[in-house]
Amino acid sequence: MPMTRQRTDWFQAIKDIRAQHGCDILAAERIALSDPDWRRWVDAQINRDPDCRKMARRHMKSRGPASLIVVADGRLKIGDAI
Repeated sequence: MPMTRQRTDWFQAIKDIRAQHGCDILAAERIALSDPDWRRWVDAQINRDPDCRKMARRHMKSRGPASLIVVADGRLKIGDAI
């Protein structure tokens, strides 16, 4: 899917994955981020969009070591453990 996705598309994708797989939010995010297109989109958004960056930092703080996002070379990125 092209990079013209909107933040609402991400939220809807997570809702759809949760409904389809009967999983929690973190598991749904892992599933979504296993898709290369979503992964690239999220990587770009968490560094470009201030609101997305803020959500990413909250995710890191609340999830601690289980966070899907890491800081590498001063940039936020999706961790390799997904």
